[in-house]
Amino acid sequence: MAIKIDVKKFEELLQIQQERQLAMQELSEKLGIDISFSDEEVMNFALEQYAEEINKQINQEVILLMKSLFS
Repeated sequence: MAIKIDVKKFEELLQIQQERQLAMQELSEKLGIDISFSDEEVMNFALEQYAEEINKQINQEVILLMKSLFS
């Protein structure tokens, strides 16, 4: 049982958020109002998603541990 810290997964999530930022910038230009995200917000969104992924792994490991203890 181990939690896998996958930097590639974080980079993938960050790339998705950066693409989202570009789409929001394009939309902002078309609408004439700024609805884009700051670089800090982009990073925070990616970190939040990565934390969710780690939490899922932890939950799965705890469930496996509990099953093994009570079986």
